[in-house]
Amino acid sequence: LRAAIAEAADPAPRADLGFALGAALDRLGAYDEAFAAYEAANAASRASSPVRYDRASHERFVDRLIHAFPKPAQPRTGEVGEAPVFICGMFRSGSTLAEQILARHEAVVPGGELGLVPALAAGLNPYPEAAGAATPSTFAGLRAAYLAGLRRVHPGGGLVTDKRPDNFLHIGLIKSLFPEARIVHTRRNPPDNLLSLYFLHLDPGMAYAQDLGDAAHWFGQYRRLMAHWRRLYPDDIHDVDYDALVADPRPNIEALLDFCGLGWRDACLTFHEAGNAVRTASAAQVREPLYRRSSGRWRHYERHLGPMIEALRSV
Repeated sequence: LRAAIAEAADPAPRADLGFALGAALDRLGAYDEAFAAYEAANAASRASSPVRYDRASHERFVDRLIHAFPKPAQPRTGEVGEAPVFICGMFRSGSTLAEQILARHEAVVPGGELGLVPALAAGLNPYPEAAGAATPSTFAGLRAAYLAGLRRVHPGGGLVTDKRPDNFLHIGLIKSLFPEARIVHTRRNPPDNLLSLYFLHLDPGMAYAQDLGDAAHWFGQYRRLMAHWRRLYPDDIHDVDYDALVADPRPNIEALLDFCGLGWRDACLTFHEAGNAVRTASAAQVREPLYRRSSGRWRHYERHLGPMIEALRSV
């Protein structure tokens, strides 16, 4: 891998190879060398794309979301259908794991990472102001459009999960379309979460993940926005803590099922045996039984994480 990196002229293949080198060194326990490989890989990834994370711009966007949705959505009148369960949170916080656990219940259809909510948001211009000022009839049309898209992807019945981590940005819109919707919010020890992002070659649109300082800033804005949504919908947002889940699965799975209105199933403990397709960066992990080796992983790299840890203390 080192030889191939040295020979690669373009930054994109250097990034691919660099992340592979970092993963190999991490598995060997060569943590200082692994971190250096990941640093170089992220630098190459930045060089291969013009996209940059703009901290001030993202702060303004979060301000606008909070301003556009200052109060809870009003309950719908008339017949209320079954809303999907929306699973969201930071990327690499356990959202795929939560969906796979639910998928083992016979009443649940795992939807995976659906792009339906971001597509609706993109059609509201300017967003989020247009959503905050929309009429009930507009929301009814958007709700119908979402459900039509959902039926195209999953034509059968059952309780469908929409597992799109960055839908935490759109909880105001989701609750305007589905006031009855339940939100499963996955969370994880922040240093572990941010390090996991930094160690993956992610889409260029997630440019904040290429720099640990930017990742800490993104995390702070995520936490600020989630605090706002929780103030509006304290009973409709259920936290699934990854570290608590892997340490003591059964009570945490019971609480998740209860929140979703589902009874206990022993099969939910064996989520790794599910045969459904998984198309996320966690595809390999959710084919294994629960393990604790990812909890506290950041301590192997603590000597390199001083600025990130300090930034996290202020959010």
